[in-house]
Amino acid sequence: MTERLYLSDSMLAAFDATVVSCEPHGNGYLIELDRSAFFPNKGGQPCDTGTIGGAAVSDVNEDGERLLHFADRAIPVGTKVRGAIDFARRFDIMQQHTGEHLLSYCAWHLYGAQNVGFHCALTYATLDLDKPVGHDGITEIENLANRLAAENAAVTATIYETEEALKGIPLRKHAEGLTVPIRIVTIEGSDACTCCAPHVKRTGEIGQLKIVEAIPYKGGTRCTFLCGMRALSHAQTMQDAVTAIALRFSTSRDQAEAAVQKQADELSETKKALRQAYAALDEYLAKSLKAEAEDVNGVKLIVKMLESVDAKRLRAIAGATMTDRALSVLFSDTGDRVSYLLASNGIKADTGVLIAAVNAAFAGNGGGRGTLAQGSAKKTAGAAETVEVLRTYFRNVLLHG
Repeated sequence: MTERLYLSDSMLAAFDATVVSCEPHGNGYLIELDRSAFFPNKGGQPCDTGTIGGAAVSDVNEDGERLLHFADRAIPVGTKVRGAIDFARRFDIMQQHTGEHLLSYCAWHLYGAQNVGFHCALTYATLDLDKPVGHDGITEIENLANRLAAENAAVTATIYETEEALKGIPLRKHAEGLTVPIRIVTIEGSDACTCCAPHVKRTGEIGQLKIVEAIPYKGGTRCTFLCGMRALSHAQTMQDAVTAIALRFSTSRDQAEAAVQKQADELSETKKALRQAYAALDEYLAKSLKAEAEDVNGVKLIVKMLESVDAKRLRAIAGATMTDRALSVLFSDTGDRVSYLLASNGIKADTGVLIAAVNAAFAGNGGGRGTLAQGSAKKTAGAAETVEVLRTYFRNVLLHG
């Protein structure tokens, strides 16, 4: 059994201990100590890292009452060692976890929303609420949490040895399945709930709390949040981004959103005008193609490579070329690919069958059925010659099909 020093002193960064066991494991060793300040992977957060007697500890896990430290080298049983945790990592995680308690309290206090999930990664943390909370509600939760953090209230951890001792304590949350002794983390004047993890000593140490995203999740809300230096780093990144946008538009940061919106509106109008221009151009192209169509056995045949025509326009152009009996095979040569579309009207041949010849000629992929089929292929040399070969093929289909 390992004595867990972090339960009583979350600020303990170094300690003395004795090696109880040391077992080979993978490319390292699992070391058990008689006492340890290392917090294991538990409670939705990552473990502490650091050193034991000079050996680097990269992972810590529980095995029943034992605490197993994964180290890069062996230490003989019975050796007295000095353990040291990476306190910068510990403090960062404590900020997030205590911040989660404060945000959970605010969500519960303001909206009766219960915390049903917590995860702390090394760059972000998430809090799951059992109720939907809208944008204004998230802002209110965030504001209250920051006001409470600024009060610099005491954060204490107390271990209760009996259920009787717990009676009368107004807990926000009592984790299911816990048996005494039970550890309660209390934020003076607000929150109290069961928790096994290290926490900061006062709420002021949390720093700023920022909810950076809130999305619907399993009927409730998942909040992604940042505390302390993580929140500051996020704010700096966002400021740099807004500054860059403002400089791009030759305006101030507070006018950047309006400048972006103005450009978006202008772009929308430009796209609308462009669509109208393309529609007029496509109508003209269709008329030109119809005028060039070859009459093959009473069918108007069009086989044409259209230069610099977006593949998305082929369907409208082909549709505008249709007559009582028609077959249009149009190609679009843009970028590094050739797109093609087959459209027909009033003929027996199925375009889903006819496109097989185009796929074979261009080593492409495509399909369809009835009166419409489409596909594409990687652009290669000799595309124009291939189109002429296909023209002959479709002429023969119409003559003899």
